[in-house]
Amino acid sequence: MPQERRKKVSKHFDIPDVSLFTEGNTFTGSENTFNFRICPDGDRIRAQVWYGMKCYDLSEAAEVCDAEPTYEGMTHIGETLDAEYEKYKEKLGAGEVEGRRTYIERKQEQDN
Repeated sequence: MPQERRKKVSKHFDIPDVSLFTEGNTFTGSENTFNFRICPDGDRIRAQVWYGMKCYDLSEAAEVCDAEPTYEGMTHIGETLDAEYEKYKEKLGAGEVEGRRTYIERKQEQDN
């Protein structure tokens, strides 16, 4: 009997099934200079977000939500990350955060 295929939990990101996290793994993703990290934390799953070109360990990430390790919990995380990404795009459009191209151009100017 084929397994029932569940809907994606995020409209912007391919977030893996909850089993990845219940087995103790961490997942990271990004789009332009928007970055996120999803990881197990005790009996919860936590999502964090940061902007920029640096990795998680060199950045200050903001915790945006945590949820139970269930499909519904992952849906909550996916919806929260989608909302955070929409905020990021607004900030990017308003020039409040740097996009990848802006960051690279500024870096090249500093090197010259």
